[in-house]
Amino acid sequence: MKYRVFLSGLGCALLCGTAAAFAAKPPPAPPPAPPPGHPASLEQAVKQVQHETRGHILAADTVSRGKANVYRIKVLTPQGQVRVVQMHSNARPKPGKSDTDKGGH
Repeated sequence: MKYRVFLSGLGCALLCGTAAAFAAKPPPAPPPAPPPGHPASLEQAVKQVQHETRGHILAADTVSRGKANVYRIKVLTPQGQVRVVQMHSNARPKPGKSDTDKGGH
């Protein structure tokens, strides 16, 4: 009888110890993927272009084109090429901002 109590106590201790070990180390979360479609901010557009090209961002500007904003991102690809990526935004241009503002890059 004592042998059974001892084994059940030992089994319970092993189960609790194993559960605590698994609970202590959660698996690492994968990095968040950039949102698909039209980014809402220049920062999101830069992250999306960097993720897609795996390149180094050289410059990023917001350009007003009519009633829409376009994000213009210059990136150096791992192959050594400079690419200019243009992405339409979800946001409307701010009132009072000139259509002639082409950025400085």
